[in-house]
Amino acid sequence: MQLVKEVLSTNPDDAALRQELFAFLLENAADQIYFKDTEGRFTCASRAVADFMGVQKPADLIGKTDFDFWSEQTAREAAADEKRIIETGLPMVGKIEKLVYPSGRITWDYTSKLPLRNSRGEIIGICGINKDFTAVRRMEDALEEERNRLRTTTAELAAKKRSARGRPPHGARIPACPITAQDPTLTGYNVCGRSPFTFAHYYRPAAAIGGDFFDFFQLSPNRLGVFICDVMGHGLRAALVTAIIRALVEELRPTMSNPGRFLTTLNRRLRTILERVDEPFVSTAFYLIVDATSKDVEFANAAHPVPVRLRRLERAAEPITNDKAQTGPALGLFDEISYATFSCPFEPNDCLILFTDGLYEVDSPEGKEFGRNALISSLDRLSALPVEQLFPAVVEEVCRFTSRPHFDDDVCMVAVERANG
Repeated sequence: MQLVKEVLSTNPDDAALRQELFAFLLENAADQIYFKDTEGRFTCASRAVADFMGVQKPADLIGKTDFDFWSEQTAREAAADEKRIIETGLPMVGKIEKLVYPSGRITWDYTSKLPLRNSRGEIIGICGINKDFTAVRRMEDALEEERNRLRTTTAELAAKKRSARGRPPHGARIPACPITAQDPTLTGYNVCGRSPFTFAHYYRPAAAIGGDFFDFFQLSPNRLGVFICDVMGHGLRAALVTAIIRALVEELRPTMSNPGRFLTTLNRRLRTILERVDEPFVSTAFYLIVDATSKDVEFANAAHPVPVRLRRLERAAEPITNDKAQTGPALGLFDEISYATFSCPFEPNDCLILFTDGLYEVDSPEGKEFGRNALISSLDRLSALPVEQLFPAVVEEVCRFTSRPHFDDDVCMVAVERANG
């Protein structure tokens, strides 16, 4: 405990009380809390850590390292993370860690580690806070298995329909869902007297009931929010969650001026409702705000595919961010998760493309996935096209890759384009 005492004893009069409160926290906290020195040795740990590591009491951990409990690979990865934190002074927040035991057993943690400093500001170790993520990970795997099963079933049904109708002739144009005229316009105008942004969308559900949806929300004469969401699964269960999220989004309009706060509140309300449902639900979501008075957009991301920015003048396409730290967990996983707000450039003649993963998580007849990188390459190659031609052209490229005119999952694309000046 000496390492902790050095940090806590800044005021001798209050040190005893702080020590008592700290001991209470370590004994009763549900999350795993621990401290290590610069050599990776445990100097202090909570009761939850001892229980998770399979030792009788926290004191049994003191002086030991991860190499005493985990496989060589797991211990080396954790040691590398901690060394980087000590050398750089930068925390590691929200990493999903795969933990492999020497026996081969696997568990998962949601881990945050921070540099631990003494009263002189010197780094003397790290502080870690872990949450057991194993049940959530197994739930995600189960959902993915169900998603794959539904895809297979959908594909089999589509194959039977094609067999009954006959295949389209070779070279026939792949049908594309048209862009509708229901997209918004801002009531504010730029200096040229016209709307500073134009909007378009493309929606192609895989079945009669879709799990993808999007919406636009005017926040002020010059600001507008764009929300896109993908509920995992298909059929009535996905439709139920979609309906719940739609209702919550409408209810939470007062929080929409801040993307991070909006997704945080949406997740909290969603968790409260879904606690009453036996089967788990997970949804990805992305929310951004465009502002006619700013050359940046603000956004928050709940495990959704990162949108792509088309730079029309350069005829190039790129993700709006490559920083994984700017992507939070999916909605519906954690009760108390806070989503941060980030920003990215949005210059004149730029176009932002939001989409769901059904567009690129498709396979060729040989079993090769189209993938997100190929989608970005397609958008890059087609970046000079106006949106009403761009969306069908991208879909046609994907369908050409799969040799099928249909998708097993919903496909949703939304475009926000900034005018020139």
